[in-house]
Amino acid sequence: KHSSDNEDGEDDIDDLSLEEIRRALASRLTIGKIIDDQRHPHVLNEFTLDGIVEYIKEGRAKNIIVMAGAGISTSAGIPDFRTAGTGLYDNLEKYQLPYPQAVFDIRYFVENPKPFFLLAKELYPSKFKPTPSHYFVKLLE
Repeated sequence: KHSSDNEDGEDDIDDLSLEEIRRALASRLTIGKIIDDQRHPHVLNEFTLDGIVEYIKEGRAKNIIVMAGAGISTSAGIPDFRTAGTGLYDNLEKYQLPYPQAVFDIRYFVENPKPFFLLAKELYPSKFKPTPSHYFVKLLE
């Protein structure tokens, strides 16, 4: 079953079940059992978190890539960069930067490293505790 196009030309995935999405991903990523086409290798015994854990424990995963966003750190109290009012870039006035991103710009750092070091001291290390996501990524090392 394929999603239908709505009036805006965007896919409407609301009609897809979780199982249909799982099958589509498994097929496109060539994971799980693919009955129709045996040209694709069988990778996971099951397309679940347990299946992934088993795959890693068996030593079959050679390279693991973690794609994460600011959300894995914001729950620890570490501010994201862009949220209005609470984001890091919105709270750098005291450093008198020419633009908020300058605190991480190497060209500005060469001219004036003080704002970077003040911010680093404020954020690191003792104020924040790692989240379960941080510990998970550390386990993958």
